[in-house]
Amino acid sequence: MSDQKRLLLAAVLMAAVLFISWQFMGKSTSDDNSQNTPQATEYVQQEQQLSVEDTTIVDKESDELTSVKVHDTDTDEILLEERLIKVIIYDDDEIIVEADISTAGGTVTGWKLPQYEDMPGAGNGESINFDGNSWIRNSTNYETSSEDTILVNEIPQSLILTDPSGDGEITYTFTPGQYGFLYETEGLDEIAVLNGGILPISEMNSNVTRYFKAQWNAEKVKSRGSNDITGDVQVGNVEWIAVRSQYFAIIMMPQSYDRAYGYLFASEEDESPSIGLQDNKIFIFAGPLEYGRLRALGRDTSRLVDFGWPIIRDIGRLLFWFCTSVISFVSNWGIKIILLSIVLKLVLMPLTTKSFKSMAMLKQVQPKMKELQEKYKNDPKALQSAMQKLYKEEGVNPLGGCLPLIMQMPVFFALYRVLANSVQLRGAPFILWISDLSKPEILIPFQTPILGLHGIGILALLMGITMFLQQKMTMTDQNQKGMMYMMPIVMTFLFMRFPAGLTMYWFMNSLLTIWQQQLIKKKLETGNN
Repeated sequence: MSDQKRLLLAAVLMAAVLFISWQFMGKSTSDDNSQNTPQATEYVQQEQQLSVEDTTIVDKESDELTSVKVHDTDTDEILLEERLIKVIIYDDDEIIVEADISTAGGTVTGWKLPQYEDMPGAGNGESINFDGNSWIRNSTNYETSSEDTILVNEIPQSLILTDPSGDGEITYTFTPGQYGFLYETEGLDEIAVLNGGILPISEMNSNVTRYFKAQWNAEKVKSRGSNDITGDVQVGNVEWIAVRSQYFAIIMMPQSYDRAYGYLFASEEDESPSIGLQDNKIFIFAGPLEYGRLRALGRDTSRLVDFGWPIIRDIGRLLFWFCTSVISFVSNWGIKIILLSIVLKLVLMPLTTKSFKSMAMLKQVQPKMKELQEKYKNDPKALQSAMQKLYKEEGVNPLGGCLPLIMQMPVFFALYRVLANSVQLRGAPFILWISDLSKPEILIPFQTPILGLHGIGILALLMGITMFLQQKMTMTDQNQKGMMYMMPIVMTFLFMRFPAGLTMYWFMNSLLTIWQQQLIKKKLETGNN
């Protein structure tokens, strides 16, 4: 097999892997070892039913079953007038959270993130809001001496809600700069259940059936799609349990113990799932899946940012670190990607230079190869031996041309995961019509999707043209001319559906590769090897 054939085969395989990756990456995975637990079933919050009934939970220390009471708000007498306490959390001088806490049930009823736009590109001007009727349902009406507005801008602030009968108390503690709060209860059920449907769909053209999932850390990080949660499941002792979308999450972390029993509950179809945690002192994070913040939060919560499989994940972290630390002085993510392309090209230049020289020399010995093929056309064994001798005499490596593509593939997949799952790129503009580098770039939109495409992007077309030119410059076998046209067309179609940032990276990489090939060609022509 000639070097050109191997190169074309590698490109075809890359296209196939890219297509499969696009189809299946990010799909929810199920934990087959999870067990249904009757004791957790009683904690499912039923609408418009349940008066007072007995249920059971697992005691952390003894694993014994203990009886508790569950109440429904609809059957209890309203004794106090509801108050909404507004909580505003600052990070330095910027507001990062605007929350509403209701005394009816002592629960969060609104959680707005002013720095993050709802549905980027829709132009509605709204901010993300984790609402729902209530986060943690409770039948009691509480009272508080708090003012109507709490500002959290210098020191932690607490909101204490007390049961007038003296049977229970809830304390919220908010800290400046944190997307979350400490939730402590006394005299209440030890299991806190986060209701379903709290996380919103915040991205346009989303696949709703795969949009939400539950994720937890019990020895290793596991996950389950929202629509795959059909019953009530105990997932064991967890360091944390979370409900998440692509860019946002609500994480429950036990504070009384390092681990606590976590639960999954079925919710309405295509809604964020309901989760539970058995502890009366829980830190609840509710915000963006920002890698740096999650690393600071600890307990491997940074794994919620999906950078892919182990090797790909390590490369992705390195690329993310470079973009957010080394070139943090650059605010435009489009410029960051261009700089990243240049740096990666420089790092790989010694290898690619050697490979391109090998390909150029292989092209020069093509006439001799054809002579040998004609001479030994009826003796494959002799032909192989003669070809190996020719390669050795001319100093040609027939596999050298494949190395640049092979080296690029792990970087490509890692960058795909970084661009598709970093909240920093959500709605990040570049120039002109490229308004969101995390989404496919569209210059000419379609009224209805055609073959899964929502429009035509100029970056993907430019990338296809540069790929065609690059293959034309390196082609050594004219019999493969058809592939020279077919591969750019296939790759252009695929890149129409990839994030604009990824397409920009590949386009820049192709431009730099053409420039490098031209330099090498001139050196070989002048004899300066």
